[in-house]
Amino acid sequence: MISVENLTFSYGKGSKVIDDLSFHVPQGSIFGFLGANGSGKTTTIRLMLGLCKPAVGRVCIGGVDMATRPTQAYAAIGALIEHPSLYGGLSAEENLLLNARYYGVKPDRVPVVLSTVGLTHVSKRKTQTFSLGMKQRLGLALSLLHDPSLLILDEPLNGLDPKGIAEIRELLLRVGKEEGKTIFLSSHLLGEIESTCDSICIIDKGKRLFAGSIEAFRTTMSGCKQYRITCDRPNEAHGLVSPTLSPCLSDDGTILVVQSDDREQLPVMIRRLTEAGIRLYEVTPMQNNLEALYLTLTH
Repeated sequence: MISVENLTFSYGKGSKVIDDLSFHVPQGSIFGFLGANGSGKTTTIRLMLGLCKPAVGRVCIGGVDMATRPTQAYAAIGALIEHPSLYGGLSAEENLLLNARYYGVKPDRVPVVLSTVGLTHVSKRKTQTFSLGMKQRLGLALSLLHDPSLLILDEPLNGLDPKGIAEIRELLLRVGKEEGKTIFLSSHLLGEIESTCDSICIIDKGKRLFAGSIEAFRTTMSGCKQYRITCDRPNEAHGLVSPTLSPCLSDDGTILVVQSDDREQLPVMIRRLTEAGIRLYEVTPMQNNLEALYLTLTH
């Protein structure tokens, strides 16, 4: 759905803000775009939307080159960059009707998007009375108004409380999965990216560090598989496990953790522990979370 090829960009004669950046966003996916503050995320989005012109490279949306056919590309895009611009003295419905006239969208589309984002019951209220979460949902309704196939969202969860974050997360999952839209989500909230997205791209100083599925990222970064062992005598078990499995205890000393890329070592370890009279309650593979792996990659 989105193809970014060899993008390079600088502000004026300064150093490169984006440096030979390439990635692909599959159609129908929810794609996470990650990077620290100042890594080039917002500049990349501006390049994707045609708001900046790259020195080198190109962006295609649905096979359409943004540089040569921007109008056709824009028809497929709905964008929300941080917080939406709303007329506080107008109701949610009036804000949408105003934008519908601008887009040339029929007015009967307004109640549809209000229902999609769960704001039908407050459609007549002035938006200056809305909470931040409600404003973000209305911003999503504005981006959905012309029924685009692609949503580009830059930090849509910024400033939201846990309830607001959960509401937007559920909304994005519903829009992405049920309506089949492609969603490009830039965020610094790694837990939300992990629970929402199929694939990710991580950048640092304008360069790509990784692009692909979250599972591929875990495999790439993990190296050896880690296993969590719950038993009755973890300290004694720690002394019995072969050093090749790099055994270590949890901070509270109740869980033994080992790691190996050879599964055949596990039954040998289990047999040795049980022969020593140690009662094993659970041996489970551990899944490194996205935040831990991201910090490993960027540091």
